[in-house]
Amino acid sequence: MGGRGKSEIIFFDGREAAIKWSRRRRTIGLTVTGEGEVVVLAPQGASRDFLQQALAKHRDWIAGKVAERREAWAKLRQGDVFFQGTAYRLALQPGAAAPVALEDGEIRVKASTEDAAWPLLKTWCRRQAERLIRERVDYYTREMRAPAHRVELKEWKRRWGECHPREALRFNWRLILLPPEILDYVVVHELAHLLAPGHTPRFWQRVEQVLPDYGERRQWLNRYGAPFLLWRLG
Repeated sequence: MGGRGKSEIIFFDGREAAIKWSRRRRTIGLTVTGEGEVVVLAPQGASRDFLQQALAKHRDWIAGKVAERREAWAKLRQGDVFFQGTAYRLALQPGAAAPVALEDGEIRVKASTEDAAWPLLKTWCRRQAERLIRERVDYYTREMRAPAHRVELKEWKRRWGECHPREALRFNWRLILLPPEILDYVVVHELAHLLAPGHTPRFWQRVEQVLPDYGERRQWLNRYGAPFLLWRLG
């Protein structure tokens, strides 16, 4: 389905771009992934010269987006673990009493290697995320007078949350890595969908009523969030 062919590579300005062909497309689209990869979404049969022209036309935009992605990834330093927007030093302590503990400005994990520490840290983060997200959903459900819904945690590589009005509110456990104000924005965003479906002006008004600075929070998430979707130890 979709008629999409294999991905190919095109070069411009000393940089690689992946071409994704599609029989359904009628125009060229450009995007920069969370990993900083430039992708050209091209109609089947478009010439490489035409694609080169499109890349050249949007050179400044591409360079700016790639720089943003590099800046975002630079926040994730080797040996640090983020929790609620703060970077903590990772301390491997095989003889520790608890599997994971946040103490004295560091996150201590009962393991001798990062590969062994990752499952323990992930389990701990998920538990912390479930507790905190449920608390914030309960708080904003009352604040917004939204209908109560079941909360589920997921692990996605491309999204932070989703709303299924007849099912559940679903959130990425990795929200626990982000600053509290960003987690709150995602919670309010999904709850607002229960009151105003779609991203209509009415929807954004609902969000703004609760978070007048939602634009700044949304901008932070769009600019710096992607690396946290993919981050892991090791």
